[in-house]
Formats: sequence, C-alpha cells, structure tokens
Amino acid sequence: MKFSHTLWHIITPLLLIALTGCGAALNPYNENFRCQAPEDSGQCVDTKTAYEEATGLGQGAGGTQKKAGESAEAARLTRLAELLQEPQTPMIAPPRVLRVLILPYKGSGDLFMARYAYLQVEPANWVLTGVDEGLE
Repeated sequence: MKFSHTLWHIITPLLLIALTGCGAALNPYNENFRCQAPEDSGQCVDTKTAYEEATGLGQGAGGTQKKAGESAEAARLTRLAELLQEPQTPMIAPPRVLRVLILPYKGSGDLFMARYAYLQVEPANWVLTGVDEGLE
C-alpha cells in the first residue's frame, strides 16, 4: 500500500507536467503568433474573411474590386464569343498521334526492354479558314 501511495505521488506531478506541455521551459520557439505583416504586403485577417474577399462574397471595400473583376471577365467572355462567331476564324486541328508499345526483345546479344514509340499519323491542319494551302 505504501509503495502505490509513493508511486501515486511521483506519477501525478509527471502527468501534470506532460499534460501542460511543459510550458515555456521546454519550448525554444517564440509564442508570439500575431500577424506582423507590413501594411504594403497584405492584411492580417482570419481564414473566413480571406476566403470571402478572394471569392467576392464579402461586403464593403471588396465590392469595387469584385465589380472590376467581373467587368474584366465579362470583356474576356465577350471577345471569346465574338471570335467564335466570326466565320473566318482560323483554328488548328491537333495532329493525330499513335502510341505503339514495343515489347521486350533480344537482339545482337542485348536485351531491349518494353517502351513506347510515338508516331504522327496525320499532321496538324488548319480548319475553318476557307483557304486551300496546297500542302500535300
């Protein structure tokens, strides 16, 4: 009984020290985690606020940036729609490439391992131009 009582007096303080993380005595790092960003390199906000500002969901000063971003995106989409509707818009069809597996084989006393070879079956072609380039 006396042994368990002594053991209890030893284990209890050790357990308390372990659960408290030993405090500053065993932590070599600075515990000042406040944002120290200069004013010209961003702002110190929590994650939710940063997400709302980035996605344009936030209210207030971010509204003008949101409108500017929307107008730039709208201008890009309008220009893209114009390019697609133009009848003489040149476009290029990608080349047709065939991937061939060469199985392992022995030749001239050497062993050649499996590998792929890529062959261009059809070259890239301009389409929707209405101009026959005569390249054959």
